[in-house]
Amino acid sequence: MNRVFDKQVAPVIDIFPDLCGVPYHRQTVRNKLTLLKKLGFTRVYLVDAPPNYPQFSNPWLDLLDPSNKAGNYAVESILAMGDPVFEHIYEAHRLGMEAIVIMKPYEGGGGYTLPHGKGSTLRNRTLPCIGGERTGFDSFLTEHGNLRVGRKPIPDYERLMRQPITRMVMTFPLNEVIERTSPSGYITHPSQPDEVVGQYPMKQLHLWTSNDNGTYKRYDGNFTIEERIVLTTLTDANGHPLYDAPQRCREVTVDGLNIGPEFLYMAVTMDLEHKLIIPFSMIRLFSSDEELPVTVSPYARGRSSSISEAESSSHPDPNSNLDSNSDGHDSFIASMPLHCGHSEDALAAFKQSGFEFEWYGSGMWDAGWMSSPCYGIARGKMKYLKGTLCEAYPEVREYWLDRVDKLLAMGADGIDLRLQNHSSMISDYANYGYNLPIVEAYEQEYGVNILKEEADPLKLMRIRGNFYMRFVEEAARLIHSHHKKLHLHVRESLIQPKLSSAFGELGFWAMPKILPDWERLVELADEVTMKDYNWGDYSAARSSILKDRVSALGKPLWIHCYLAQGNDLNERFITELSKDARITGLLLYETGHNPYVNNSWQGIIEAKTGGEAVYHHEMVDKMQQLGLTKEGIHS
Repeated sequence: MNRVFDKQVAPVIDIFPDLCGVPYHRQTVRNKLTLLKKLGFTRVYLVDAPPNYPQFSNPWLDLLDPSNKAGNYAVESILAMGDPVFEHIYEAHRLGMEAIVIMKPYEGGGGYTLPHGKGSTLRNRTLPCIGGERTGFDSFLTEHGNLRVGRKPIPDYERLMRQPITRMVMTFPLNEVIERTSPSGYITHPSQPDEVVGQYPMKQLHLWTSNDNGTYKRYDGNFTIEERIVLTTLTDANGHPLYDAPQRCREVTVDGLNIGPEFLYMAVTMDLEHKLIIPFSMIRLFSSDEELPVTVSPYARGRSSSISEAESSSHPDPNSNLDSNSDGHDSFIASMPLHCGHSEDALAAFKQSGFEFEWYGSGMWDAGWMSSPCYGIARGKMKYLKGTLCEAYPEVREYWLDRVDKLLAMGADGIDLRLQNHSSMISDYANYGYNLPIVEAYEQEYGVNILKEEADPLKLMRIRGNFYMRFVEEAARLIHSHHKKLHLHVRESLIQPKLSSAFGELGFWAMPKILPDWERLVELADEVTMKDYNWGDYSAARSSILKDRVSALGKPLWIHCYLAQGNDLNERFITELSKDARITGLLLYETGHNPYVNNSWQGIIEAKTGGEAVYHHEMVDKMQQLGLTKEGIHS
């Protein structure tokens, strides 16, 4: 006899990624939801797919030309079924299931860039930025790019951008460095003696230049290389010191350069035995003695667009999102970027394809330590967070509220507001949030003009959080006026905030870098969702303050069970979760089983061509063994 799980269980469908893998029809949605109903589920969560289908952090998850060779069917799916959110709500209701829509206000798209001058499949979906043309935006954002979260102004920026590059300095620590590599994993990089400079000198250092971040050519000018031991203050990408005292470092200076302002991009390749570095703060460019603003990336774009239609047809590559328009004009559709420290292919790819800047911000786990033989360097800084609208503008809050209203009109039984998104990737996150309404609100609250004096980053996040709360308050009134439920995502970093870009913290790439009042969020919510990762082990102590507060208010509290990303679907996790009476529901994240080359994902149900949907029995059998579904389901 299988066990019985005594809490509510509901699956989550991330709508748009499912539409990319196979051609969807209305019958596909009906069959998929029928299979979920057979498993005993009475509620389904649907991740919203707003107008223009803002692009995720995988370039394949986009509206690609239907003639693409990458196995993407998004356009065909949408044409065949109409509005996919409405179709999912309609079919859920037809089966007597409750439909809760997860809306992500900060998911504005723009996950990747095209080289300057390269066309995209669909017009009016790009905006210029560091790295090229950022593509795949929310339709409102494309029309109002100036309403995104803005960067702190850099004095004399335009003049600095016109200066020649004459020197590059790279700083490699020699003292011990402890690098976090996973939720509980660390690597200790041992201290290196001063003699390492003589024993392992810099070799094979080459420079490359580009004016479009599409193709790079070898820099053929003369330069000198000088290495020395220095004591210096090491900082993260935000300029925050990493240690209490100056650190012993190996400083490599490349001097005598003459790279003119027409070259907006350059790259460095090198052979160095010990090359641990935070490139976002420890690779710097100068014009004489004046430091220039730069953005550094270890990620090369996956492929080049320099391929003809004939070549594309005769040599199809399932890993390449590469296309050519019917009029012969090449369009560049990138595949997943390659980390130059993890992929040998990246060392060749950047010469044809360029770099993806601000991909995953500082990284996953710590301040951005990495070891790579190659980095791309762009002049300047991102003027805005990629695809993140700024909550301080009334127009933005009104746009979000309109989306809530439309989802309710579609029949949503509740709206679940989630902060996490794919559009806020940035390494120097503390320098964003300098839009005029925020600057004025900060001065009114704290008496400091942050355009003239340093801001406290956490206070700045709180100011932004206050503006976000205005939207939540209005959304609550609207949702409740329709007699529907407001669900809110809350996580531990809102309760115990700290300045960090590590996984799940306020500066992490998937967070919008705001700090709303979590207690007020809980008060407003009808149901609360915890979006923290568990990594396969449920801990009653994690976010205990939040759990206690929600329980005291008598409100339902849902926790995520990550099927693919977090390995939560196991006996230990479910057993420990069952003991915690404060948790009332479990979200199975996500439903779609997608065995596709470009977006492989373990889930519950696989959609097939022709409208068929089938169970992924390995996952379903495990769910049944753990008591999460009805027994004896086979199809």
